[in-house]
Amino acid sequence: MLLWLTLACETGATDSAGSVSPDVTLHAAPAFDPGSDTPLTWTVTGDDAEPGAAGTIVDSAGAVVRKRVASAAGWDGRTDDGALAPTGAYTLRVGAGESAPSHPFQLVRAGLTAAWAEDDGGTTATRVALYWAQKRHIQDVAAAFSQVGGIDAADGTATALPALGDDLTYPTEGTTEPLAYPYDSRPIVTVQLGAESAWGPPNLDAVPLDVAAAGWSVLEGSPATDGGTVTLQRDAPLGSTVGVTEEVLTLEVTTTDDEGVVWPVQSMQVPLRVYRLLDTPTWDAEGERYSPWVAAVDPALRALEGTLPTRDAVLDALVRWVFEDEGLEYDTRYGASAYTVYQGNDWERANFNMGAYLARKYGVVVNCTDCAGIMVGYGNMLGARVEYAIIGMNFDLNYILAIGGDEFTHCPFGGSGCGFSYHAVSVSSESDLIWDATLALDGDDDPGAAPHEELLVQAIDADEYLERLAKTRTDYIAQAQGGLQ
Repeated sequence: MLLWLTLACETGATDSAGSVSPDVTLHAAPAFDPGSDTPLTWTVTGDDAEPGAAGTIVDSAGAVVRKRVASAAGWDGRTDDGALAPTGAYTLRVGAGESAPSHPFQLVRAGLTAAWAEDDGGTTATRVALYWAQKRHIQDVAAAFSQVGGIDAADGTATALPALGDDLTYPTEGTTEPLAYPYDSRPIVTVQLGAESAWGPPNLDAVPLDVAAAGWSVLEGSPATDGGTVTLQRDAPLGSTVGVTEEVLTLEVTTTDDEGVVWPVQSMQVPLRVYRLLDTPTWDAEGERYSPWVAAVDPALRALEGTLPTRDAVLDALVRWVFEDEGLEYDTRYGASAYTVYQGNDWERANFNMGAYLARKYGVVVNCTDCAGIMVGYGNMLGARVEYAIIGMNFDLNYILAIGGDEFTHCPFGGSGCGFSYHAVSVSSESDLIWDATLALDGDDDPGAAPHEELLVQAIDADEYLERLAKTRTDYIAQAQGGLQ
């Protein structure tokens, strides 16, 4: 008799009437989030299992919340009358009768309300504040770059952190703002979990809920708690080149049952657009406007995507972009500046009006001072230090190809205009190299005669540049970084 009872315990349980219950095992998640895309589902196994058996949801007081739930559809977290079932403890019963297998679980609600981007003082990450030129507003790096009022709408529909904004001139209310870091940074992101929901308190403490993200390490905040924060850091640098990184940071919330099975509970997403700079801005001048302008670095870095992270390579790529792709034309009538002025007629006080240039307020016809301003403005924003230099005075030209032109000439202003009164370029004080987006030189053995070979002015030694540019000997007369407005 003792042997029979032992076998009976292995094959089934004895109910209060003394009969043996069916041999059925019920499998379901220890926690269920009705804001996820996946309803609470279950499986039953065993000799007496009915795979398609319907389930009943019972609350902690024993009241039936939802009856006859089809196993194929699962439970969506609502009561029989369509109301939101409050967060808390529930039991799933599958089948009929007191001996029906049951499974306790927690109804939880996880969602994000805000995200912050941080750094660690330059050890692995340095965040650079972006500037919104039209609003004259710089990002507060201590403020959330993405936030939402709550994790649910009133009807229980899940909300999410907003999408990235498309406006590059104003930070649009209700969108996620872009970020900027040097290319080799590993950003740190902290997210805020909601402290309340349409379903009631999130109930995240009722069962251990682990948080993880592929490609990111959780520094703190897992297991999750109501209204808590989770801090993560990217495992790999943003990239090995300058450019734009657009990705989604996906936080997966899971729970593990007593048998070690991991169950998904919720997936939360943070949209990211990160401008990969060469370095922090290299302006000598101080002020918000010397930070990277969103409207400037976005198109520039998209054009420079994949450029190697060196000062020379970035400036080389800027020359090609400005000379070939920005749609600019050289002023062959007056050679006048459209976007740069010399304050007080001082060569060392060139001031480039980037705001007007971005809007093409004065058109697309430019001169050398404008092109030097573009190079200095963009270069220093991206972290590639560069300065203005003025070459003069009154010298005759060899053959050049002016920006926007289609043929080489040594008289860009017509038969009587075969020289420059002065010429502005961008230079490196460290290496005596020149970058010039105004013109291409004749790169063959005789720059003073046909035929011609186009040579973009990318990191060209100053002596070679001056020999190819001018028939008559000329030299620098001024050099400075200038200013920006």
